[in-house]
Amino acid sequence: MRILIITNVFHPSNMIGAFRMNAFARYFSRAGHDVTVIAEGAEDVNESWEGCDVRYVSDPIVRNYSYLSSRIYDGRWSMRRAVKALEYRLTLNSSLWCRKAIAASCRVMAGGRIDAVLSTGGHDMVSHRCALKLKREFPEVYWIADMRDELRVPRLKYAIPLWHRLSLRRLEKAMKMTLDMSDLILSVSKPIVDDLRRASSHGRVLEICNGYDYPEVYDCCFQDRFTMMYLGRFYPGIHPDNLFGAYVELIDEGRLPADCVIKIVGNPLKIDIPDALRSNVVELPIVDHDEAVRMSIEECDALLMIYSRRAGRKGVYSGKLLDYLATNKPILAISDPGDVVGDLMRDTGAGYAVDEDDIPAIKSAVMKCYDLWLNRRTMPRDWDRIKEFRRSRQVGKLLDYLAGNMTDGSGQCGNKCVGV
Repeated sequence: MRILIITNVFHPSNMIGAFRMNAFARYFSRAGHDVTVIAEGAEDVNESWEGCDVRYVSDPIVRNYSYLSSRIYDGRWSMRRAVKALEYRLTLNSSLWCRKAIAASCRVMAGGRIDAVLSTGGHDMVSHRCALKLKREFPEVYWIADMRDELRVPRLKYAIPLWHRLSLRRLEKAMKMTLDMSDLILSVSKPIVDDLRRASSHGRVLEICNGYDYPEVYDCCFQDRFTMMYLGRFYPGIHPDNLFGAYVELIDEGRLPADCVIKIVGNPLKIDIPDALRSNVVELPIVDHDEAVRMSIEECDALLMIYSRRAGRKGVYSGKLLDYLATNKPILAISDPGDVVGDLMRDTGAGYAVDEDDIPAIKSAVMKCYDLWLNRRTMPRDWDRIKEFRRSRQVGKLLDYLAGNMTDGSGQCGNKCVGV
């Protein structure tokens, strides 16, 4: 089978969405399929990666804009960045990159038969817009729309009202057409899948979770000082204030040693650290994904995930949480324990999910992690359940589905061309 992937995030991007698309491309190729990727890159160049033909398309305004995410938040501006910001306010997506990506995709389509197109995206819908154009011109192609986020569109308070309303209408129209014209929709968790199934006209929605892509770690190393680690930035509305408050209380009560450590890796934004914890909190710069995995295995005793239920979003695992699963380190997820994160912690035995406002529960979970470190023990994880989140297995679910459900242009089952 020949598969075309359209994505504005891909290797070597360090963004979470890129790791998902890397996995699709890698395991499609390893299953014997011919994979071409149209992706955003620093230059217009063709490269080979994991057996895939990757055709990088640069943004005509800001080169490698999505890859350099750390620079987006550093407060520095330039004329190109100002123009890019204006483009987004007017269109709510990277319209100029989309046009170039459509042209590149059409050249691939003209070069020979493509059996399936996989587009992916968040709320800007930019890659789906490209696939929508291809579906109109090549209706026989099997279109798989990977919806990484739940159904919602951004409401930008700083946008010019009229232009904002027009852009939102176009975005909502593109989202509806994607849900109706695609042959299959993918998403990352059951609550989001259920919403998408209700919203689409055909109801063909498959849950393909994010996951991890490294060997499971069964041994466990312990630090000289009890160390918890948070990897990644704190997005708006998400902060460690209650965790810090719980730590201060535990140290004051003598239940935690005064030299315990909280490492925060890769957060470029300022956070409020209580004076009593200044010597305990270590802030480290952004690292690439492989280094982040290594640090989570070798340089801490427990892993932190913080996500506010006040964001009003359901079905959000957070990419870092699934990357944590196979480290054999206890996870403290400060998140809605009644949502998917709580279910995951209970099903896998990998850690604890506690409400962000429940300080006693946060303290209790921290102490459970500390006791594991103190006694040099690990949690009795359900490794069989955890292994279901290997990215290879998640992509395999999609290949199995296509083998049983994809049809060629004549309406015949396409099993003969979909090898697993």
